[in-house]
Amino acid sequence: MGRRQQVPYSLNTGGITGLSEQDIQMILRGADELIATGGRSMLAKILKGSKDKKLLELHLDDCPAYGYFSSHTLEEISFRVDWMIQKDYLDIEYEGRLPMLIFTEKGWKIEKETYTEEIYGKLHQAAMEKRSAKTIPELEQINREVLFGALEKIRASRNLAFVPFLEEWKPGEVRKVRERIGGVIRSLKSLDGEEPLSCKKAALNDTGEITALIEKTVRKIYPRYYPEIVADFFCMLHSKERIREDIQAGNVWKLVCDGRMVATGSLTENHITRVYVLPECQGKGYGRRMMEYLEWKVLENRHFEESRSEESIPKENFTKENLLEKSIPEKSISEKKLLAKQETVVLDASLPACGFYEKMGYRTVRHEQMQLWNDAVLVYDVMEKQLGEKTKEGCQECQKC
Repeated sequence: MGRRQQVPYSLNTGGITGLSEQDIQMILRGADELIATGGRSMLAKILKGSKDKKLLELHLDDCPAYGYFSSHTLEEISFRVDWMIQKDYLDIEYEGRLPMLIFTEKGWKIEKETYTEEIYGKLHQAAMEKRSAKTIPELEQINREVLFGALEKIRASRNLAFVPFLEEWKPGEVRKVRERIGGVIRSLKSLDGEEPLSCKKAALNDTGEITALIEKTVRKIYPRYYPEIVADFFCMLHSKERIREDIQAGNVWKLVCDGRMVATGSLTENHITRVYVLPECQGKGYGRRMMEYLEWKVLENRHFEESRSEESIPKENFTKENLLEKSIPEKSISEKKLLAKQETVVLDASLPACGFYEKMGYRTVRHEQMQLWNDAVLVYDVMEKQLGEKTKEGCQECQKC
């Protein structure tokens, strides 16, 4: 027998020209129950509130989106589902013969925020009612990004009532989740607001979190300085694939505050790139500490290239204290040798970051611009800093910066 053909499908939006933000969120929430396992017709039944036998057997009636479009016909709901596919919120991928729903990057970004808020609400309710985390079955198979997002909402709440709940929950989780829960507990208990910091080389399983950190920062900050197209360009430039390649090359670092990644930066020889701090964490000195660490790595790497046999110095897992201006003991022989070297660090500074880098002692050596699509122009500065030497003020090109 020949191979069975795939079931064909065609989209029909029925003249739908747009949906409200809530409609989009609820269709995506319903689709989340079916990703890679169900298709358009089952999603329409969920949104309708159908009593379909298979739907009820799978407990899809427990979905928050169940019955959201109860006043519409299945055909009208199907038009809306197809509009979501046409507008790149959802997509179709074949599983054997059958066309299954999957999220696009655009759709998952919205659903992730919706689901995170939903899980936070359940965690809050359980904590206030002094129930165990085991009473929330979703936690067993929840997406890691959603779980960490909910934990960060708990951290931001500063609500000590969460502490007993988190302490009871923590032991039964895997290592990474235990670390994040532990960090949140310490943050909630902290009286002086001081939280332990460490700088670590990024691992491949950090790729998604670093990509999300960068995109969130770019989307939040860059539109204040550039056209939206420039923000799109930066998100493409710092794609997940490129970040993964750089992590594999050992060029990416992360700054972690009590279990949460708050900043990232990359280093190739003496070129610092891709330094970003979460928008909600800016103004706390994290960017400076990320830069100080990367500058130290430039000196450290050169030192180890020139002399492999000399006294070694710490390379990773710097504590908060080590990330201050005096990064290693004051009387260390290695420190004196490193700081005596004249090493130039270079970077490309976007408009939002120029002032920050100037405060860090960098100077502009030239102004650059790049022509993007739709006549948009990206302007940026090439800056440098002489490590171990007090830098001069001003731009070499125009002396007016």
